[in-house]
Amino acid sequence: MSAMRYVSCHASIGATAIMLAGGVGAPAGPTMPDVPVQGTYLSEAADLSLELEWWKQFGDPVLDSLIAQSLSANKSLDQAAANVRVAEAIASGARLDRSYSASTSFDGDVGRSAQPGQDVRASIQGALGASWEYDAFGRIEAQIAAAEFDVEAARQARRDVAVIVASETALNYVQLRGAQRRLAVARKNADTQSEGLDLLQTLLDNGRAARLDMERAEAQYRTTLASLPRYEAAIESAKSALAALTGQPANSRSSLVMELVTSADDIPEHRGAIMAGSVEDLVRRRPDIRSAEVVIARQLALGDAARADLFPTITVNANVLALFDDANDIGDLTSFGFGVGPSISWAWPDLRRVRANIDATDARTDAAIAQYEQTVLNALSEVESALSEYTNELKRRDDLKRAAASAQRAIELARLRFEEGLDDYLDVLEAQRTLLTAEDQLAESRLQSSSRAIAAYRALGGIEMPNQYGTEPAIALE
Repeated sequence: MSAMRYVSCHASIGATAIMLAGGVGAPAGPTMPDVPVQGTYLSEAADLSLELEWWKQFGDPVLDSLIAQSLSANKSLDQAAANVRVAEAIASGARLDRSYSASTSFDGDVGRSAQPGQDVRASIQGALGASWEYDAFGRIEAQIAAAEFDVEAARQARRDVAVIVASETALNYVQLRGAQRRLAVARKNADTQSEGLDLLQTLLDNGRAARLDMERAEAQYRTTLASLPRYEAAIESAKSALAALTGQPANSRSSLVMELVTSADDIPEHRGAIMAGSVEDLVRRRPDIRSAEVVIARQLALGDAARADLFPTITVNANVLALFDDANDIGDLTSFGFGVGPSISWAWPDLRRVRANIDATDARTDAAIAQYEQTVLNALSEVESALSEYTNELKRRDDLKRAAASAQRAIELARLRFEEGLDDYLDVLEAQRTLLTAEDQLAESRLQSSSRAIAAYRALGGIEMPNQYGTEPAIALE
């Protein structure tokens, strides 16, 4: 039996007993919603095996190392982990309400009466008290359940941060590699254009080329050079973001950062297909949905606690007292006293405030239910969009691969025809421009396809790390 069911059952049993005895009725509260969803995300998606460490599907050891470091050193994750410890400590305190509470007090004074001939006297008074509440109507258990759901909510919040940190690390790494690749493409084309300029200059000096061709080639070369700083800035921006995500200063040069600086590896690409499977199974992997579930469960538990206030609170108290007016009284049993007995308190003469609190709690539960339903709808939309964008980007990438291959063949033919005197250099310039555009668009599409894959994993819940990020659902929809 889940904590929520236990709270509801426990409170309802006690409430039934009092209603039979005294005619006090507890209003019915909200219930867990049932959100209907379709069976799959995309009809063309056949299967999905969501890896616990999805980033390893890219086959890039540097990416694996960066994400491992970010999950262990990110400061936002440290903050989220501290919030879990806070919630756990509060829940531990709430569970202590099941047992007795005790307190002691001591008071002493030394004085003498104002009457003549009186001696200085000392008196000591001590007391030891204990009390225990009999949870007849489930109020304490409901409050404990609410505190435990707060712990689960904190764990889901930490898991949500882990999803964000892992995906942001992967995205920035892919953007870094994409910028490096586009920079390499631009530099290669700039070198080719520079060689063409030298050739044109030689031909121009020999009267075999026109000044117009020279100026066009110069303009194209300078335009290509002008794109280089943009890519260099993107590289530095991605490095700074990765440093922050891995818990390092932006100017840090750790071994991983140095590896990024000294190498320009290709853009990592996702291996295999990303397919969605069942909405019921996969959307609820998302921490935001599970957190929204926990919020409803917490509010239901608080509703049980509020309804328990309609009924009496039964407490058993015990006290031991001691009063010594003289040192000789210490050990004298006549100086000791004790008392044991029950205490019953009830707001029955004025239950309006209790019912108002119940109404407020139920309204907050209704708000949590609405938030949960909207969260599910948003998740469905995000997953549909992410998978669709990834699928379409793969198609675009395949077309751009063929376009780049054709552009490479075109420039080879244009140079050959120019060298044979069949065409002027304008055709070579046009072929160079087409090749640069095709190769740059291909690099950008490869970057986007990897980014779309990361976004899809993030939309699907992104990360499951047992015993670290809370893998067991707090409650179950039926």
